Amino acid sequence: MKIYVLVSLILVAVAVISAAPYDSRDEVELFEEIAEEVGERATRQRRVTCDLLSAGGFVGDTACAANCLSMGKAGGHCNGSGVCVCRR
Repeated sequence: MKIYVLVSLILVAVAVISAAPYDSRDEVELFEEIAEEVGERATRQRRVTCDLLSAGGFVGDTACAANCLSMGKAGGHCNGSGVCVCRR
């Protein structure tokens, strides 16, 4: 019987501790700092569609054209440097 009382008290203590209010202001500030750092470090890689998807030279151009079409352009191609160039 004593073990049941002890286990019950431990479960009640865990429930009370987990239900306590949590101050999340520190986390919000931390996430804002991380977002600022990520925003400063982010770079735009235009070579992904041409370099990574260039299996035989055809898939890269197709992926580049599809990417340009998704941006509302009239298509595109990969230039000699492996950069996707969109038509107007």
